[in-house]
Amino acid sequence: MFCGNCGAQIPDGARFCTACGAKIEANVLHQEPHNQTPSEVQQPQPSQMVTPPELQQPQTPQMQTPPVEQKETFYVKRLPIIMIVVLTLGLYFGCTGAGNMSIAAAVSCIPGIVLIFLIYKLDKIEAEPVGLLVKLFLFGGLLLPVIAVLAEMAIGAVISLITYEGSLLYCFLEAFVVAACTEELCKYAVLKKLTWKHPAFNYRFDGVVYSTTVAIGFEVVENLLYLIGSTADTAYVRAAFPGHCIFGIYMGYYYGQAKTLELNGDIAGSSKMRKKGIITAIIIHGFYDFICFVGQYTEYELIQVVTGLGLVVVMVVLNVTAYKNIKKFAYDDMPV
Repeated sequence: MFCGNCGAQIPDGARFCTACGAKIEANVLHQEPHNQTPSEVQQPQPSQMVTPPELQQPQTPQMQTPPVEQKETFYVKRLPIIMIVVLTLGLYFGCTGAGNMSIAAAVSCIPGIVLIFLIYKLDKIEAEPVGLLVKLFLFGGLLLPVIAVLAEMAIGAVISLITYEGSLLYCFLEAFVVAACTEELCKYAVLKKLTWKHPAFNYRFDGVVYSTTVAIGFEVVENLLYLIGSTADTAYVRAAFPGHCIFGIYMGYYYGQAKTLELNGDIAGSSKMRKKGIITAIIIHGFYDFICFVGQYTEYELIQVVTGLGLVVVMVVLNVTAYKNIKKFAYDDMPV
């Protein structure tokens, strides 16, 4: 028997420890000395064990994805200049009335085709599938004009009941509701249906490529439709300013951002970003058309001159700003 206080061995039946004099309680009469047994010795945990240097495994350095670099190409550097030249020539021929309808029809289509090629070349990191781009162009050029015209006719009939043709309110509603809202929403519907879940949509700049392809397809057909019952100068002026391409650039930028947000789990942010792209395109489109309608319906020459000059300024600013932005979008491109 051992003392529970000092651990000394004491005779059986003793009531006090012979070594320290402590009273032996009944519940400690048979306690073992307070010494650690080999099983109680703390064993080192696996995380605390030190591996000899000769047995250590060499650590593999973590592989880092190299940054995406966009090359400075001719198309990137010269695109704003090309569009300013096209704008100037189109305005010149439009004002002088030079050329015939056959040439005017070709001129109204050529800028759109050239723009698709230039924007396609801007996407130097990973080229988009040609089949997808052809599908976007055809849907934008063949299906959307039919749907847009039918919708615009229905909305225009309602607007004619609200106000008379040529009034300031009429110009505003025609520009922002009939033209801008209807056409931009139609283009967005095709864009999202054909590209949102497509596996090729893996970079932010892809959104710009897809959006402008739909927009240019729509614009080429719209320009040809405007030639029906019109004159050659109308075709030249419309070719000078590829408005739908400009609107598509801004919509596509936000569209690419929205894809990134959704893949990062921010569904609400993705939805807001897509709406922002649509609203931005509608505002720019509506503002441009509003200036056109005011100049078209006014009877005062001074207002016609002012709106004409204002339209030229708006065209130049939007052209330069849009193409400077897509240059930046291309350089800042990153995977979604």
